[in-house]
Amino acid sequence: MSIRIVAASTLFAIIMIVAAGCSSSAGYSTQAAAATPVPSPTPASLAGYAQPDLGGEHVSFTTSDGVLLRGHLYGRGATGVILAHMYPADQSDWTDFAKVLADHGYQALTFDFRGFTESEGRSGTEFADRDLLAAYEFMRPRVPTIFFAGASLGAEAAILVAVGNPVAGVICISVPSSFGGLDVSQAVREVKAPILFVTSTGDALVAGQPEILYKSAKAPKSFQSLPGSAHGTAILHGPHSQELQSLMLRFIAANQPHASANEDRQ
Repeated sequence: MSIRIVAASTLFAIIMIVAAGCSSSAGYSTQAAAATPVPSPTPASLAGYAQPDLGGEHVSFTTSDGVLLRGHLYGRGATGVILAHMYPADQSDWTDFAKVLADHGYQALTFDFRGFTESEGRSGTEFADRDLLAAYEFMRPRVPTIFFAGASLGAEAAILVAVGNPVAGVICISVPSSFGGLDVSQAVREVKAPILFVTSTGDALVAGQPEILYKSAKAPKSFQSLPGSAHGTAILHGPHSQELQSLMLRFIAANQPHASANEDRQ
């Protein structure tokens, strides 16, 4: 009896050691949590982690420094909307709205920044604008009109890329003046495209920074503050989801090239 108990416990110990060894080499990245200060205790998504299929067309493109990024493309319209996620989330935060955009006749692209979930490379928030530029260059041959919609870090990247590249409009949700190695306090003054700023009244993570950037912007601009304390794309998953979706859809429709032409004729 005692011999069987010892043998069983020994076998169990061996199994646990083997299992631990397998888990350490299962493709999880210990690099995903960058040294950048985090605005939330939630850890960043891990590159290589198996995720549910987000649908749409699976696409990929490479950044100027050779990092492979992966995303999902929805819809077949002539206007493209590139959706940039916040930190420490990933592109799945935008999936539902991307499908809404597709239903409204737009092409919507979601993608993961480097080091997050489906994309390769080490997580580095300071390269978010470089990653978004790669997404922009992927979309440019496909659609004549492009909008950016970014949340928090993604909104910073959207402002920076919009400075040197033609876009029809920029949507900035819960955008900070600086975070993750990026600073848009001066760049926002150089954006020529219309900008929609959206924030929550009680969002302690940005604490009035979207309002400061709104005041600094020289482009045609609008500002909307929603009740609550939700940050970034968390607003899309809360009680003010429909209000935010409507704001973004109206902004995109109002800033179509044909819409501007119609206004000029009136």
